[in-house]
Amino acid sequence: MLRDILTNEYLSRLEVLDMSIRKRLSAAPSSGARKSSSKGSSIEFSDFREYAQGDDLRRVDWNSYARFGRLYTKLFNEERQASINIILDGSTSMRLFEKKLDFAQAVAASVAYIALNNSDKVNIFIADGMNLEKCTGLVSKQAFSRCVNFIAEERKGGETFLNKFSEQLANERLGDGVSVIISDFFSNDGYDKAVKLLKGKKQNVIMVQILDFSEVEPQEKGNVRLIDSETDAKRELEITPEVVDRYKKALDNYRNELREFAVRNETAFYSFDTSMPIMAAVGEIIK
Repeated sequence: MLRDILTNEYLSRLEVLDMSIRKRLSAAPSSGARKSSSKGSSIEFSDFREYAQGDDLRRVDWNSYARFGRLYTKLFNEERQASINIILDGSTSMRLFEKKLDFAQAVAASVAYIALNNSDKVNIFIADGMNLEKCTGLVSKQAFSRCVNFIAEERKGGETFLNKFSEQLANERLGDGVSVIISDFFSNDGYDKAVKLLKGKKQNVIMVQILDFSEVEPQEKGNVRLIDSETDAKRELEITPEVVDRYKKALDNYRNELREFAVRNETAFYSFDTSMPIMAAVGEIIK
């Protein structure tokens, strides 16, 4: 269960990743409660530059003028609030394995916790069948319990349609920031339009593929009946070492396809299975 994973010890360990998330999100157009590369009017001093006509005289460093006889203007770091949009695939294939669902939900909650800890705005979207469920406008650590309750809520699931699901995000106000897609990416209609739509909405996109370990290293042997968890399609199959080998190669090819797509579209891509510690996966995502 998600709440069993999010212990006080686990959350404390997440807090030590704050510096990493600040570095990871510094490439975003906005950076909440952290130093931004743009210079604004916050109270945190950043640097000096020579005075230019039109500069605010209140920012002139008169002590430097007294010492060096030259005018310098003080620069300050601008503090902005980023929007962190977490898009979680709630389809049946994500719910087929309990550890897989727990892993995906924990990654979503962990990213939200770190963002809220840095005073960023968090929006969470979950695809439950053809429905878009959302919990938006979370802006403080006090909102984390609401976040967890929303993510852990029991849902029906359904087929995976990432591209069609993304169409429902077209009218959402995502803000300038980061969108994290958490899915197995076994989508009946692909995933390309979803990523491109988010890129068009000025998002730094992170694709996070979550698989159960049994999907990576299948243990079935002999004659079996395979049933698609989403479409209920059935297939009789004899699982031999050769069949398993072909399956693994197909999965590797699909992962490579996702990686290549991510590179072409200036998008980050990570693939994890449930044999990996969740904290390690989160650390990879935000490094």
